[in-house]
Amino acid sequence: MPSSELRAQRQPKKSRIYVTAAIALIAAAASAWLMRRPGGVDCNTLAPLTVLATLAAFVISICFRQMGRFPDKRSRWILLVWLLIAAGTLFADFRCVRKYRTFCDQLQQQMHESR
Repeated sequence: MPSSELRAQRQPKKSRIYVTAAIALIAAAASAWLMRRPGGVDCNTLAPLTVLATLAAFVISICFRQMGRFPDKRSRWILLVWLLIAAGTLFADFRCVRKYRTFCDQLQQQMHESR
């Protein structure tokens, strides 16, 4: 049997779904932790939120790629859940960074002018 037929018969590893889940949940939890604002805006969290938004976009691409590899509906539904969590993380991170970027840039400019 050629190697391409062996690969087609072989089932993908279920552990890949769990790794995708872990990355999606860690990114979402880290974003939520960074976005909590007990006293106001923290401009130092914008760069990490940008990185987490990029990670969420990467998880979305992983989910789409894995949906093509897992033929069963259950795995696809699970991947859809992780995709939606990653999409929510990306959306929330983008809105937060966009909302406070101008304010933080102006604040930084004022600090440089006062020196």
